[in-house]
Amino acid sequence: MFLEPTAARGSWSRVNPFLPDGPGHGLPGPVAALTRATLRPRHALSFWRRVPGISARIGADTDVLFKIGIGEVPFLHQVTFSVWPDSASMARFARGDGPHGQAIRAVRAEDWFAEELYARFHILGAEGRWDGVDPLHPVPLQGEAA
Repeated sequence: MFLEPTAARGSWSRVNPFLPDGPGHGLPGPVAALTRATLRPRHALSFWRRVPGISARIGADTDVLFKIGIGEVPFLHQVTFSVWPDSASMARFARGDGPHGQAIRAVRAEDWFAEELYARFHILGAEGRWDGVDPLHPVPLQGEAA
């Protein structure tokens, strides 16, 4: 995927590599989200206890077009990447009353992360397939025919 950062806060190894060049909120079309967190070891078990519920919810969410979780350093440095048809559907999942929203509230209340980065991207284009599937299907990019 070819991405342009539209919003980013936090850091990845003390740097924010995704600072947007200009205003990007409200662009039409699908959006991508990247999160990266360094778990405080004392909170790792609390974090991992919530993962099955979040995974089940995102797996059943008909709005999510693509998602993957990556353990940069397994169990302590976590990265997620997801693609959504628009910002509103992403926000409903992220901050709603489900397992993910509940986890976010726990992260804040209990200070689970030593470092965190949240970045949002406008999708400029895509090539190839993941596991035989176009990650953007069935949402066309801006300017493409359906």
